[in-house]
Amino acid sequence: MASTSARESHGHEPRAPGRRRTAVLVAVLALCGAAAYLPAIASGWVWDDVNLVQPSPALEDLAGLGRAVSTDLYRQAAPRLEASPYWRPLALASYWLDTRLGAPPRSLHIGNIVLHGLATALLVLVLLRRRSDGASLAGPALAAAWWSFHPDNVETVAWISCRYELLCGVAVLGLLALPWRPGIGRAALHGLVFLAGLLSKDGFGAMLVVIVAMDWAERRAPAVAAPRWVAVGFAGAAWWIARAALGLSGFDLPPLHVLPAVFLDAARIYFVRAIVPPPLTVGHPYTPGGALGAAIGGAVVVALVVAGIRRRRLAIPVAVFLAGLVPAAVAMAKFGQVPERYFYVPSIGLALLVGDLLAVSLRSQRPLVRLAAPVVVGLATLVGLVRLEARLPDWRSDDALFAAALQVNPEDADANLSVGVAAGRRGNWDEARRALAIAQHTDPHSGRIATALAWAMLRSGDLAGALQQAERASMIPPYEPDAWYYLALARHQTGNHAGELDAIDRLLKLSPDYPRARGSRVFAACEVSGGSRCAEAAQQTEAAR
Repeated sequence: MASTSARESHGHEPRAPGRRRTAVLVAVLALCGAAAYLPAIASGWVWDDVNLVQPSPALEDLAGLGRAVSTDLYRQAAPRLEASPYWRPLALASYWLDTRLGAPPRSLHIGNIVLHGLATALLVLVLLRRRSDGASLAGPALAAAWWSFHPDNVETVAWISCRYELLCGVAVLGLLALPWRPGIGRAALHGLVFLAGLLSKDGFGAMLVVIVAMDWAERRAPAVAAPRWVAVGFAGAAWWIARAALGLSGFDLPPLHVLPAVFLDAARIYFVRAIVPPPLTVGHPYTPGGALGAAIGGAVVVALVVAGIRRRRLAIPVAVFLAGLVPAAVAMAKFGQVPERYFYVPSIGLALLVGDLLAVSLRSQRPLVRLAAPVVVGLATLVGLVRLEARLPDWRSDDALFAAALQVNPEDADANLSVGVAAGRRGNWDEARRALAIAQHTDPHSGRIATALAWAMLRSGDLAGALQQAERASMIPPYEPDAWYYLALARHQTGNHAGELDAIDRLLKLSPDYPRARGSRVFAACEVSGGSRCAEAAQQTEAAR
């Protein structure tokens, strides 16, 4: 059995072309993949960048990086936000490295582009390794170009806040590109790559399925596979122990009984997007597909799994696609969105399947088949490149991004939320409330939107409306610290000081470092107790506000 495993792992491995040709092909495709995104270098801070990246101490110096990685992703940059379970130290370290080489945000956009070029290079190497002896280079080249220029990857590469997806993609491809050799050294290297994936994004743990598929596809004996599993186990344990030592909160998963149906919807949605991408926009609300959607998604999953079982070499790309959808399905169920960035990692598996399809087609005895498959993939690649370049200007700024989203859908919740907040900051409260009302109509279960409406109503003098929206926002998970603050303000202005004190206590429990909260609590407690120093506390609190 061991000798069979060794032959399958090494003797039957596709012979690579000459090193020079390989290097040229890898370099050309990686450079082309990066060059397509060069216009993004001129983009600014967009959307979540303003809250999670721009103010991050990781951009300052090593001490700032240390502060950033010692807490969760949200609170490292904005203490006023609720503590989150997300811990992504490798992404923050990569931000720190980028800013050593140039000023942000330009250097951070360059970092994203370089990582996408690296991912493209690794994908080419994996596709070359999967070639049969004497097979054409056209298949790997076309499959890699199709993936690198796919328009659904624009959000991931053009948006600084998607660094986590890029790093996960590189980590997955790193596992696939590292040729397996028995021994502790190679096993440890695989363990380190897996740890890098976990430190990039918490959902990378689903990629354990890919390692199972690698052992299955290569008929690796358990004794031979054991060292790598030990290394991966150590990586997972180290990640978990580090999280526990930092006191990070646990994961707030959606109800488990809903996840199978959401996973089938994810398989359907992202498989179809690979072939026919929808309009590129930030607003992709998740609408459950019902029985029909589950049936289509189930058919996709069953077909892929059966293909992986019947032809072992297909098990690896199938595992990458399906495992990549696991964290996507969890996020879809939790946040009600199916954004483009969730496509990046699963689509690596689809690119490997496209490479296998092209290899079979190019070996066909029928001239029409040999011609049709590369022409179809080539045309899809060119169309993708055109759409990619047309999309990049939308990521220059929030105004450009959300204006583009409103052109696709005037009722887009995220776009109207951003437009409403921007209008409020300009003092145009009528426009702010109009846009936020549209956003809430589209997404009535959003705590962020209800919180923004509470803010706008407070500033425009609608205390009853502000109170209603703040109470609504404070009950919608994930809980918004701002909602409790605006609830406290509304209760203060309506004379409900006991309720104000309760809201501030809830706020401090959720976000202990929330600005002005402790001073407000002193005043609220004073008003409740009727103490003699209320006037002095009131002056101090109002000055702080």
